[in-house]
Amino acid sequence: MRNFLESRIGREIDVHCGAATISGKVTKVEGQVLYLEKDDVTCYVNIDKIIAVWDMREKKGPPGFLSRSRD
Repeated sequence: MRNFLESRIGREIDVHCGAATISGKVTKVEGQVLYLEKDDVTCYVNIDKIIAVWDMREKKGPPGFLSRSRD
């Protein structure tokens, strides 16, 4: 699990730990702790408690038209 999480450094992921799902950008893995950052707040997750991990999907903007500026 540790090697897998290290391969995700710099990416946004969701981590499921039983009753909680935590989202954030992986900043580092140190010892048995995963560091996730979101909105300038760091969350520390015990790797042994992780049940599932998945990459966050890219958020698509609302449907509509792109405006083009006139010169």
